[in-house]
Amino acid sequence: MDATIDPELASKRVLLVEDSSVTKDLVELVLSAAGHTIMSVETGQAALEALRSDRFDVVLTDFHLPDFTGLEVVRRYLAERGDRDRPLFVAITGDTRGLLSDPENCEIFDRVVPKPLDVDLVCDLVTEPVRPAIPAARSRTVRQSSPADDLGLAVLEWPPGPGPAPTPGLPGIDAILVRASRDLQMLWSIRGANVLPVLDETGELGPSADVDVSTLTLNRTDEVRRIVERFHERRADLHPDLIRSEDPRDRLLARIEISGGTLSARLSHRHDGLVAWNTICDPAEIPALLSRAEKEALVQTTFFERIHSCPSCQSARLVVREECPDCASSRLVDESYLHHFRCATQAPERDFVQGDDLVCPKCHRALRHFGRDYDRPGIMTRCESCDATTIEPQVAFVCSRCSTRTPAEAVPTHDVSSGSLTETGRAYLRSGSAFFGPVQKTLRFGDFPLELVIALNRAAAAYNEDRRPFTLTSIHYDGLDAIRQQHGALRARDSRRLWLEALQQTTDDRIVVARGTNSDFVLLEGLTPDDARAVIEAARIAADKTVRDELHVNLRFFGPEDIAR
Repeated sequence: MDATIDPELASKRVLLVEDSSVTKDLVELVLSAAGHTIMSVETGQAALEALRSDRFDVVLTDFHLPDFTGLEVVRRYLAERGDRDRPLFVAITGDTRGLLSDPENCEIFDRVVPKPLDVDLVCDLVTEPVRPAIPAARSRTVRQSSPADDLGLAVLEWPPGPGPAPTPGLPGIDAILVRASRDLQMLWSIRGANVLPVLDETGELGPSADVDVSTLTLNRTDEVRRIVERFHERRADLHPDLIRSEDPRDRLLARIEISGGTLSARLSHRHDGLVAWNTICDPAEIPALLSRAEKEALVQTTFFERIHSCPSCQSARLVVREECPDCASSRLVDESYLHHFRCATQAPERDFVQGDDLVCPKCHRALRHFGRDYDRPGIMTRCESCDATTIEPQVAFVCSRCSTRTPAEAVPTHDVSSGSLTETGRAYLRSGSAFFGPVQKTLRFGDFPLELVIALNRAAAAYNEDRRPFTLTSIHYDGLDAIRQQHGALRARDSRRLWLEALQQTTDDRIVVARGTNSDFVLLEGLTPDDARAVIEAARIAADKTVRDELHVNLRFFGPEDIAR
């Protein structure tokens, strides 16, 4: 059967405006390998000439160019051509805050990507079928300033105003500033929002936000910056697989780790289930995600509350009421019953009342002395709708959303839990998808740091031309988790850095040593894996002696055929 190719996902024509040869080589390498056609220029003027003479689907432009800014490139193009059939404009910059604070702002860009580049993100932006948003107006939205404006942070304001749509991963963003508590599930769906602190300017989110800045004072700004910095440090320990993951379970696990390791439940009138957690994730989704993670031993849960819910619409907003067993009316009154000892009459007290006296309705004798003439054996409930009486009314629930009435014994319940990460869960967050199942033989091109990508491209070219061998060694530290638990994350990072520096000092200068997120790498050109093993093992012995902690270094060796793009 013939497959129809979506034209939006086909090869794109890309104009790259970049004066850095390193960035240029990297972007060309990645996009060419993905099947796109690349044209590169180094100045804003050359970019305008290319745009005037050719058609492009995407324009990747540096912010700072030798002649004028990438912002000026887009502005001049739109002044000449307008918005019709415009390409997707993506700003690439190492000065994200400078771009965001530009007097003209960056609203005419469709995306903003910071340096150092995330090559996966760049490839996604070019490949995804994203249409440029046409701004309704060029003027900036004027709003009242607030104390949060003085934090000196790069924030994503929510709800967003006119300008570029939030870039997946929210690169270069320090925090999310919520100015109106609406569409929060749309915010949560943006990749990267789950690992950023939420600053609440509305004062309405409570513990669902990380900081309430609605009454922020000058002496609390340092506290907010410290919270943001803690999020940044914890985010650095997450494996890229978890940061990029679209799996709702992974997104929630990452959020739990970033915010301190615990997902705490609380009662909340703002949500239909009457329960919320310390996150802006939809509370309706959390129980199933927690249950799934618990079955995989990634979290452990603790009981918080048992919730009754409507069997028709699942809302927990229920009215609990006592009802008449005969007609189901809630129009009930409690009445005291009297017992006349002489004639054994038992009847509601209202039947004995005659003016200020109590008179037996059967024998018509006056009841003068409690305990000698009569007593009150109990309380009866009378229905004012049907006049029936009962000792024990029945209980029922009525849903305030859909009006469904359900007898108490038929109302479904579910237990709500809080959760915390297990050691298995933390190991998964640091190890990524390779944590489950056997470790794969191939490496992924997109996981490599920038300098290693460039060096590998050179080594691969030499291998293809004259079969000159090369070996890539991956370095994983199996002992880091134990060091983190005993001495803290800072000690673990220092031990890893010192070990890698010692390894580099004992090897040839021509060997490329690159630090990755969870693994480090060594590229040895001209050596087969067997020859490289002897070199690295000798350097490893020397490096082990320089670090006091037991890193339990795990080395794996790969030849050209093992490295997958």
